[in-house]
Amino acid sequence: MRTVSYTDLKNRFTSALGVDSLLTSEETAFKRSLNDRVRGAWTRAKWPDLIRIVAKTVAAVDLATLKADKAVQIDGASDLFDVFAVWDKAPYEEKTAKQIPFALIDGYLVLPPDNDDTTVYVVGTSVPASDYGDGTTTLPAFLERHLLAASLADWYRADGQNEKAALEEQRAEEYLLQELDRAERLSSQNSIVKGQYQAPWPTISFTQKTV
Repeated sequence: MRTVSYTDLKNRFTSALGVDSLLTSEETAFKRSLNDRVRGAWTRAKWPDLIRIVAKTVAAVDLATLKADKAVQIDGASDLFDVFAVWDKAPYEEKTAKQIPFALIDGYLVLPPDNDDTTVYVVGTSVPASDYGDGTTTLPAFLERHLLAASLADWYRADGQNEKAALEEQRAEEYLLQELDRAERLSSQNSIVKGQYQAPWPTISFTQKTV
């Protein structure tokens, strides 16, 4: 995934404000706004830049709120945030990979009880950092324009400049919509195609696709 440094984004922010630098309290407010906006955009769509496939071990769960023979713990996972699909094999490596139905219950992916897989491959998004600016110094590059405009909107709103805030908020949404359009086009190009064939006689052929 391409990234942009926190310093570069902050420099663009100060340049847009027309100042040379930020006071400590001002930078703290900028970081707070930035982190809030990142988390808001993170779950807005199935961003191709954030998608990852993680192998997970299947195990039985015996809790007061959940009992299942086949489940995968997701709550609190450091390598997965949102979950889109579960496969029996790595879907981009194995042609025979099959998708497994699941239910998300109490922080677990509960699989069918007759499932025999001991390891499954979960397609989802990576986990956003907990502290951009201090703990993490890089951000997803595809969100750069959105984050800049959104942070400016928060700044102007806090300063009582509501007209400027509304304009930057509109720009932030436009930038995010442009990235959503890009994400939809990339998703169409990267669809996992399974079981595609041409019959030797005239008939209807079926193609199973998972996006």
